[in-house]
Amino acid sequence: MDRITLFKQYLDEKHNTTIVHEHYLNTLREYAPGTDLYMREMHFIISADPENPVSISDLASSLDVTLGAASQMATKLEKKGLVRRFPDPGDRRRTMVSLTESGARLFQEHLEYDRRSLMSMSDMFHDFSDEEVMKLIEAERIFRRALHTKANE
Repeated sequence: MDRITLFKQYLDEKHNTTIVHEHYLNTLREYAPGTDLYMREMHFIISADPENPVSISDLASSLDVTLGAASQMATKLEKKGLVRRFPDPGDRRRTMVSLTESGARLFQEHLEYDRRSLMSMSDMFHDFSDEEVMKLIEAERIFRRALHTKANE
């Protein structure tokens, strides 16, 4: 198989994976008993510090989303009783977020969920050496940079 055909096959697989991943992101999932969330909501919880408040702008930056998107997510999660929003006492223009008791418990329970998921993923790739897995990671970084460049042309 020539290299161009090989890359066409790679891009076709990448496209199919993207469709499945998008569906996964948009499916409610029980990350802990009685807590149905979308993956994006769970990522917000995990990006928050369970011990200390964090600003919406810092969360937006760590999640690589707009300030508006992070603020909307905080509002949703506040309605679900998982976070609390409040003005920064040192700068009232900034909004801070802290995890509620339920949010902190979910944060901890998600660590176990992630551990199980990562063990399962590791099992799926048991035939790959650590070096081959590192090559996969590097390939994803290259692909992400290429997409980012294309998107900004």
